[in-house]
Amino acid sequence: MVTRTRTRMRVGFMPVVLLLLSLAACSGDDNPDGEKSGTAMGADAFFGSFVGEVSGTEALVAVVAGPAEGEKGSGAVQIYLSDGSGLSEWFSGPISGDSFVAESDDGDAEMDGTLAADSVTGTVELPDGTTAEYRATPPSGAAGLYDLTISSAGELSGASAAGLGVTGQITLGEPGSGMLRLVDGKRLDFSVTQTPAGDLAHLRAGQVRLIVLSGGELRGMAKGQPSDAGSVDLLIQSA
Repeated sequence: MVTRTRTRMRVGFMPVVLLLLSLAACSGDDNPDGEKSGTAMGADAFFGSFVGEVSGTEALVAVVAGPAEGEKGSGAVQIYLSDGSGLSEWFSGPISGDSFVAESDDGDAEMDGTLAADSVTGTVELPDGTTAEYRATPPSGAAGLYDLTISSAGELSGASAAGLGVTGQITLGEPGSGMLRLVDGKRLDFSVTQTPAGDLAHLRAGQVRLIVLSGGELRGMAKGQPSDAGSVDLLIQSA
């Protein structure tokens, strides 16, 4: 992996969500079908949510760009990348003009990108050393990056980075299954695969992180609540 010198920025998911909601309320840039375009800050940087695919892989990517916590006039990105079958990376980094370089939390992957009002494009260097291109666009309908919680009974609840609520269920077992009920009324079914508990994407117990595309395709991961049998990680992808 190419070594670069950078300022490492860690900003929490929920603070960024609240800031993005504030920006959206001020800008009023939502169109009738729910699509959110990027919000310009200054001449170059665009803040907002973007989702898309990573070329040549099964991975989906979600980018959330917003003001850097505690640093007036600066921006930062948070990025989640998942293929639903073992690849699950959380990135963060500062925005410089309309571009960024972001490193994964465990330092084994890196992304760069260019922000515009209608897209984020760039490359990702994966943990195995391969490089792939990605493109993400503003989500429409109920698409987006979701941060959810899972109860001990398998009930899901939470919201996207744009504030869209969601509920659902996960049924454990081999193979497992689940269902999301989106704010637009769509129901998305998905498969669940258990894997021994680790530290993929640095999830806390009971946390679920999902990327949902406009067409209903989804990828993500969850960390189950501790039980007598111990904790498990759950790999999630469209059924």
